[in-house]
Amino acid sequence: MEEPVTAVLTAALAADGRLEPADSLWSPDATVIANGEPRDGPPRFAGIARGGEVAITSSRLELRQTLVWVYLEYRWLVMQTGVAKEGKATVLLTPKPNGLGWVIVHAHSSTPP
Repeated sequence: MEEPVTAVLTAALAADGRLEPADSLWSPDATVIANGEPRDGPPRFAGIARGGEVAITSSRLELRQTLVWVYLEYRWLVMQTGVAKEGKATVLLTPKPNGLGWVIVHAHSSTPP
């Protein structure tokens, strides 16, 4: 169960770096907050911008019936400039309506000041 959830989160973070919406990974009603501000489109996660690469550096996952709660830490790195940002996020996922995979329903992320 952890692998499919991690795949969704990795894909969502990577799509942010391409500034692509990746709507299939998100519920249409998802609540997204980054650094205290609501976000409706990419980049949805704090600290991410176009042109870099993202890596999940640690995560904790808990399953509660039909809800997955994930706390993750990630690093955004732009190789050309050497800029790196650390981010933390709490993400909630539920099963897709067809039961095949997971969809993000809430994401709250932040970067250190």
